[in-house]
Amino acid sequence: MTSASDLSLPIGFDRWTPELRRAVMVARPEFFTWSAEQQLRYRVNLPDDDREGIIAALLREHGERRPAARARLESRGRVPLELQDRINEWLQPLRGIGEDAFSLNEHFAEGSSILEFATLLDYDRDDHAFQQDANQRDFKDYVVEPHTGSLHSTWARVLVDGRLCYVTLTMASWHLFGTMEEAANAEIEIRIPHRHVRGPEDGKRDERGSVRWDMRVEAGGQEALLEELQHRVWDEQFRRRRELGRVFCEQRRRACFLDDHPWEYQPPNERNLLVVFSDPEALAAVRFASFLNDCRRIESALSELRALEAREAEGMREFVAAQHEDLLRNFDPRVAPLRRKFKVMIHPDALRDMEDDGLL
Repeated sequence: MTSASDLSLPIGFDRWTPELRRAVMVARPEFFTWSAEQQLRYRVNLPDDDREGIIAALLREHGERRPAARARLESRGRVPLELQDRINEWLQPLRGIGEDAFSLNEHFAEGSSILEFATLLDYDRDDHAFQQDANQRDFKDYVVEPHTGSLHSTWARVLVDGRLCYVTLTMASWHLFGTMEEAANAEIEIRIPHRHVRGPEDGKRDERGSVRWDMRVEAGGQEALLEELQHRVWDEQFRRRRELGRVFCEQRRRACFLDDHPWEYQPPNERNLLVVFSDPEALAAVRFASFLNDCRRIESALSELRALEAREAEGMREFVAAQHEDLLRNFDPRVAPLRRKFKVMIHPDALRDMEDDGLL
């Protein structure tokens, strides 16, 4: 376990703005009398009430109207994106650790924090064990997967030259899984055009207030064939993802790929960084206290990742084509396998967020 004092050294109060200092003084004045370790543990486990108080003080410092009301709205995720980004940037020197004010935007077990883990590998192994235990409890006959790296679109934040940067951490096998999904979806749409339409239960609420999600597929009479093709493709994607994880472990590349403009549609003033890791040895080389420097030390050319993406996309298109042709010759919808149907309920707040993000 890394000591708190070790993590606090690279980022001191010199990274704090005067506005942040005054905001913390208003919300928690005794903070400045604590030891370095007490301060650090408070920062990474910032109580919700203190966070809201600090944000209200920061909004007041920056001349925002109705700061207390806006801070309450922010705590519920109900402020405009532009203001949320500014608040996140103001807070990052307080919340982050190490040279880059690094923080993971993930939940930790009660009483735990990022301070329990020195490297990405430490965190990833712990998360993998937790996920495997949960799957064993939830799914009968679940077979535990070996650890080949489980980071999958894990969110983090850092400061780069004083500016906030949103970071996405993922393993190469999971990144290529996304590439395969995108290629397969496009190929399936070409071969079996289809669309999603609302079912009769969509939007209805249950007694707890949750909203039912009921979307149906229209495929011009080929719905059963489409469903069978999709299931074959999903099975192949997960099989290939596991295979890639094993292959990359055996290759022991100990590399990462950095993409500083990973999303086609991202706000022009928002900084994003995608970091793709080859294998667990790459995770072991990256410490939270020196995140960006460690990543750059093992960085490989992004063109190598693009070549892997092209290979996996082409392989998935070929798989879809072969399976579709096989189904056209041999599929009988009258004997299609029965599959369990799942009821999907969405909390009203989550539904509202999905609508705001344009996902519905």
